[in-house]
Amino acid sequence: MKKVVVLTTGGTIASVKNDSNGLFTSGALPGEQLIDREKIDSAVSVEVASIFQVPSNAMSFDHLLTLRDKILEYFSDPDVAGITVTHGTDTLEESSYFLDLVINDPRPVVLTGSQRATFEEGTDSYANIRDAVTAAACPDCRDMGVMVLFNEYLFSAKYVKKMHAYNVHAFTSFGTGYLGYVDKGKVYMIHRPVRRESHEIKQDLPRVEIIKACLDGDGGLISCAADLGLQGLIIEGVGRGHVTPKVAQAVAKAVEKGIFVVITTACEQGRVHPVYDFKGGVVDLKSKGAITGHDYDSKKARIKLIVLLASGIESKDDLQQAFLF
Repeated sequence: MKKVVVLTTGGTIASVKNDSNGLFTSGALPGEQLIDREKIDSAVSVEVASIFQVPSNAMSFDHLLTLRDKILEYFSDPDVAGITVTHGTDTLEESSYFLDLVINDPRPVVLTGSQRATFEEGTDSYANIRDAVTAAACPDCRDMGVMVLFNEYLFSAKYVKKMHAYNVHAFTSFGTGYLGYVDKGKVYMIHRPVRRESHEIKQDLPRVEIIKACLDGDGGLISCAADLGLQGLIIEGVGRGHVTPKVAQAVAKAVEKGIFVVITTACEQGRVHPVYDFKGGVVDLKSKGAITGHDYDSKKARIKLIVLLASGIESKDDLQQAFLF
């Protein structure tokens, strides 16, 4: 019998109703109460461990490092076929990608959550847990990196994004699509990643923040951020990664202070690329020392820069090369 470990961390999927105010208390259910083994394939042996009971907006990198350690601990058991993690949806895309970058094991790690709590009509909690466990036990899901299972679809952690605030069809991967799906207890994989990467955390995680570019932005927030002792800064530009001339000057000053600045695009598809010769264009930003973030969105670029810096990569050229994949 295949063995899957389910690690629970809180979120809507583990919520209970607060009768005094009618609101939800996120993450209140421990794992043993959340996981209903009768709703899971009887051919799979499930071990449950409650790691955290927090709403996902409170998830921190300290939580994620603990979760990574727990996953690696369970993977020391050769009988474990895969691991499922239940997680709140608000930061699920970030947590999944962090784990993807720091876990080097061929066995599946599948994150899931829900948009509706277990007590709500039409809840997606149990279906998502069941399908995530099915995927974690499936040999075809090996060597796929960390994946997210939601509403029967399997997504790559690198590209998955929450696209809806409350609908059960909450996640997608713009431009790249899903890797596979689960239908009536069977997994059907249709794509595989061309390349995987993993990094060993060797030092404290650095502080990296995100600033969004906009029409007539003056770069003031970048100047403020540069005075906070940040090691990295993600600028979410427009189009191919463009910013205003004033923002470009602020980027130059941040780089001069030793901050690694990565330029991403707010577009859901396409990559940052030098096309124009105007001030604030990608050519101009690169000349000022910025790193181009290829097709990463700002959240994933932040996660990647944090992991790269914590793994000891401190050369701008090496960081630029790493963002090309």
